[in-house]
Amino acid sequence: MKAAVIFVLFLCVLVSCSGPVLIAKNEDEGIKTSYQDPALSKLSVEYRPALNDIYRRYQSAGIDVYPSGIGFVSVSGSKGETLHYLLVQVRPRNIMFGEVQTKPTARFSEVFEHHFENNLRYLKAGDVRMHGVDGVAFGVYWPVRDLSQCDSHGGFLEYMIVYFHKDDFVSLIEKQTTLSEAVDNAEVVTSLARKPARSVKVTEVE
Repeated sequence: MKAAVIFVLFLCVLVSCSGPVLIAKNEDEGIKTSYQDPALSKLSVEYRPALNDIYRRYQSAGIDVYPSGIGFVSVSGSKGETLHYLLVQVRPRNIMFGEVQTKPTARFSEVFEHHFENNLRYLKAGDVRMHGVDGVAFGVYWPVRDLSQCDSHGGFLEYMIVYFHKDDFVSLIEKQTTLSEAVDNAEVVTSLARKPARSVKVTEVE
């Protein structure tokens, strides 16, 4: 009976530590190829070598890419027009939080202040100078876990995505402006504590 109890407890730990890893294993998993918008499909085909290069850049740096995390996305402009942004979403291995030990807004602030720009800077100004591309949507995902059960698997993911206008992104990458200044002109979308994504001002969560 004692052995059976130990087995059941061990099984419970395995279940609590399980869950989707949500990391692209290769370029085919990391680069988005399925689009409903024909304009995005055209960009995906035309610039596939550039997308491959971005993926390899992050892989070489030891930074994991979210599945289908590199590609293109449609964005509504201020006048209702449709804009096309380069999409890059990463899931760095060095970011993880305990659910009980941290609050959602504190996790957001930690990622924004200490991780976001470091991961963004593997992109280059030339990446957004593709014809037909109006900006960059850069996202960072991070896991939140029950550390009493497991510190390496399971839990749930939170994320932030910043939608930079092309000129602001180039100025930031070329160090002509700061991240805070660039974000002031951008849209920031985040999902925290399993809640639906929402647009925020960074000052609301710092």
